Amino acid sequence: MPAGLILVVDVATVVNGVSAVAIVVGVVFAVVQLRQSDRDRRDAAAVTVVGTVQTQEVRQAVRMILELPDRVDPEVVRSDPTLLDAALAVDSACEMWGSMVYEGVVDHQMLDRMVGGWVRGTWSRLSLWVETERTELDSPNVGEWWQWLVEILEDDPDPGKKLGAHVAYRRKLRRG
Repeated sequence: MPAGLILVVDVATVVNGVSAVAIVVGVVFAVVQLRQSDRDRRDAAAVTVVGTVQTQEVRQAVRMILELPDRVDPEVVRSDPTLLDAALAVDSACEMWGSMVYEGVVDHQMLDRMVGGWVRGTWSRLSLWVETERTELDSPNVGEWWQWLVEILEDDPDPGKKLGAHVAYRRKLRRG
């Protein structure tokens, strides 16, 4: 076999090898970019969650609702316009968060760390009111994502909910 032909075969093999490496590097780069994009999306969703909680209206509504007994009589809520407004504000926030968790925009355990305690607490106080509204309005959609969210948080809570974040995450520091 002539020496020139062997060189051509070797160059072709090298070019094929370089092409294969380039494809592998490209795929790895794409996977890294997709993961970073997902992380960025989750972080942006977390900012949205925090922003909605930080409104004065929602904070006051949560405070008012948490002062009520569990499964408060729906007439107590309906007869007080301020309390009804608070219940509706909390319902709206929890419906939005439930939908965001379902759609995968927000991780349920991240949401649990941020607002899970009061999502559960307000549900335990207003669940009878929601059930009554569903019946009287003949609409299963009243509070549907709020209830779904509470059930998800109870089925798979963030570890910090049982132990407290100060214990569950004592040695863990999340970076990038």
